Amino acid sequence: MTWHRTASQWFRLPAERLWDVLERVDRWPEWNPAVGQAAVDGPMREGAAGRYSPSHRLLGPLHRRTAPSFRVSAFEPGRRLALEQPQPGGSQLIEWTLEARDNGTLFTQRVTLDGPLSQQFGLTAGEPLVRDFSTQCARLYRLSSAADDDGDSGALTVVAGGTGFLGTLLAANLVCDGRRVAFLARNPQRSPFEQILWDGRQAGAWSERLGAEAELAVVNLAGVSLDMPGTPENLARLESSRTEPTRALVEASRSWRRPAARWLQQSAVGIYGDSAEEFDERTPPPTAAPGLAAVVRGWEAAVDGANADKLTVFRTGVVLAREAALMNRLTAIARLGGGGPLGSGQQWFSWIHAEDWVRAARAALGLPTAPGEPYVEVPQGVVNATSPHPTQNRELMAHLREYVGVPLGIPAPAGLLRAAATVLRTNPDLALDSVRAVPTVLREAGFAFRYPQLAGAFREMAA
Repeated sequence: MTWHRTASQWFRLPAERLWDVLERVDRWPEWNPAVGQAAVDGPMREGAAGRYSPSHRLLGPLHRRTAPSFRVSAFEPGRRLALEQPQPGGSQLIEWTLEARDNGTLFTQRVTLDGPLSQQFGLTAGEPLVRDFSTQCARLYRLSSAADDDGDSGALTVVAGGTGFLGTLLAANLVCDGRRVAFLARNPQRSPFEQILWDGRQAGAWSERLGAEAELAVVNLAGVSLDMPGTPENLARLESSRTEPTRALVEASRSWRRPAARWLQQSAVGIYGDSAEEFDERTPPPTAAPGLAAVVRGWEAAVDGANADKLTVFRTGVVLAREAALMNRLTAIARLGGGGPLGSGQQWFSWIHAEDWVRAARAALGLPTAPGEPYVEVPQGVVNATSPHPTQNRELMAHLREYVGVPLGIPAPAGLLRAAATVLRTNPDLALDSVRAVPTVLREAGFAFRYPQLAGAFREMAA
């Protein structure tokens, strides 16, 4: 049996700058916080021995006492480094490769465990090493570029709600592209991203700081997770967590010396309500739909009056990625045999792969969708940030069952799902509402989806 994870990130840096950090295995903990200590005995060369231990307070001491040394199984200066460590009945291989591409370097990390206990060791030893790969890469960029990173040139992209899943992905992508990024944070924490203190409610020193920037882009992703029971109190909380930060940003922008060059405002396809009808950006959403649709209407209304040269509102579908919270919840249920259709199974599911969302966000910020790809001029106004092929729930659940390797799944009728949602502390409408949104604006702009079909998105997550 084999457990493996592979992930890649492009850096606007030459390979030798990254290699200077990678070959220093003792610096591994500086860019991967899951590693507590690491060292190679003697000079770095193929066949050299070394040791590493996790930073986890329980697994770290256990690993130091019981784990054998690793061996440098591959050492190609400037290109490839691999560390192989014996495991009971098998081994763990950690491999880093660098490849010159598009005036920069493609960094790839592979972690592979084999043997009869590979799945168990994958959860305890492998998964922590690969978790938050995008943030690992942002740290690696900071370390590799430290010698000539003056930190105060070029446009600043400020992200509200940056500590969430999408904000971290986008910020890390921009940092590795050599761009300045800062988070607006209520409680600044240790991070590879600059953090600017704010309260998310009113203008303050943070707004003066942003107003002094020569060129500014705003990305507003602020808002607590939708994954909570749909009580009136929770719906009010969902709306206020979105509208208050948005109004604070809008108010602050009116005092800036110059408008924000770009403003990317997050919204959601939930504004279209529960319907089997197909919606694109030209279709007016219902004005009286209750629940989550009402929350999103208030969210979008809050951005009115923003001082920006170009304002784009992303009505985003469910974002699919292996580390996304929704995938963790769905895969846990499917592994227990609950991967059958939810409700009727005919309700529409609007989604987008995380990589395509980041590429679309870059386009909305006036950047190439990715290194080596052309510019796509996304017009201002509403944009459905969704795959061009929404799917029905029964197809989603079939892919999910294949993904977790459980061929059969018990269906969950709507009544049972609503009862289970009470226990799971979630909103059943997230699964039972039908939303069929299509990205007409992105397609007409010439945006090319890497993952237009659900099958391709699941293949990427499985890789």
